[in-house]
Amino acid sequence: MAQPVKFYLVTDTHFRPNSMCENNEAYREYMQYEQMCLAENEAILKATFTEIAKDKETNIVIIPGDLSKDGEKQSHIELLKYLDALRQTGKKIYVITARHDFNSNATAFINGGRYPVEGTTKEELYDLYYEYGYSDAVAKHEGSMSYVAQIAPGIRMLALDSDGEPDGKDKGSVNGDILRWAQQQITDAKNSGNSMFAICHYPIVPSSPFFELVRDARLENRDEVISALADNGVNLAFTGHMHIQSANVVKTEKGNEFWDICTSALVGSPATYRKVEFDGSTADIRTIKVPAFDWDMEGLTNDEYFDRQFEYRIKNRLKRTLSGKKGFKGIIFALLKHIVNTLTLGGVARLAFVRIDKSLKKVKFLDFACAIAINMFKGDAPFVEGTPEYEAVAKVVKRFSFIIKKVEPKLSKTKQLDLKQMIFDSIGNNKGFSDNNLTITLK
Repeated sequence: MAQPVKFYLVTDTHFRPNSMCENNEAYREYMQYEQMCLAENEAILKATFTEIAKDKETNIVIIPGDLSKDGEKQSHIELLKYLDALRQTGKKIYVITARHDFNSNATAFINGGRYPVEGTTKEELYDLYYEYGYSDAVAKHEGSMSYVAQIAPGIRMLALDSDGEPDGKDKGSVNGDILRWAQQQITDAKNSGNSMFAICHYPIVPSSPFFELVRDARLENRDEVISALADNGVNLAFTGHMHIQSANVVKTEKGNEFWDICTSALVGSPATYRKVEFDGSTADIRTIKVPAFDWDMEGLTNDEYFDRQFEYRIKNRLKRTLSGKKGFKGIIFALLKHIVNTLTLGGVARLAFVRIDKSLKKVKFLDFACAIAINMFKGDAPFVEGTPEYEAVAKVVKRFSFIIKKVEPKLSKTKQLDLKQMIFDSIGNNKGFSDNNLTITLK
């Protein structure tokens, strides 16, 4: 067994410096639909890195992609200053890149509007982040940003590039050439007495049951990737991309377990990062919330501040979806918009001819839907069997089960889905282990 190694796991920094987040009309319009806090981004990163630097016993930091907001060259340049400063405190930093890190059409909120700025090509990323994983890699994959790092005696990290090509081809997949190379690296690690875990920007196992329905929410070839890793001895991966706290385990056809630990964006609700202790056979995973940062919080706590932005985004996106239609469709959507904005859970219960707990009757349906979404992204969703919320949802689902049965086949294009169970697994954590704090025994 390898000696335990401790490291911090920070994902989706989506860094954009203050100088590129001018509070102008274009910025305010954009932020109506954005989950992350952009103007606050630099203050959040600075506070988090300052906190990590205080830990003199944990000298490794891993960042699995979406380093910049949208591939702005200046964002990378400014982020590197913070990475350099953190490295000067004695930390060894490893990164992998992702789709938000290269862009030929980058923009920023400057000079009173939203204007083009210099972007970054994927080819430039290797040189930009050479000192952060690539300079001392024990192996590199030619043609991608994948590499292997010896992060501690007896422990290696396999960094998998899931970005695809600059033209969008193979986006959200780990291509066959990378997988063949990865299997060789796993074999080499075993032959040299090393344990190994992986990092990948895209979740390999869908973070939430409903993300089975979202093409960009998980790897396109996830079954192939899971088998290639787990059946060869790599049973754990740390991922990002979906800005969600989740822990999931699946088994391959050969019966080998594979764990995917997805971590939220640093700069948007729930705004967390992880601390991990890994020894090859176990992984102890703890969640840490972003510390207080230098910003006018308007009297709100960190959680309240981040959740407010997330809720603002959800409601505005729904409002936009139900607006702007013309003719008969416009009338129907206007009616739906009114219903969504005024309907209570008591009203839903009456429409479904079911009874719900009186504590829920005056809760607005839209507020309840937002709470479900925010809780899902925080992990350990609380509406489990026995709670009034669960019982209310269960009754409504049962009432409309005939509709669900008709919808299921249309959604089950690549995999048979159980929509009822997906609903219950999304509103409450029924897995038997935490999404946020858990200890995994790797088999």
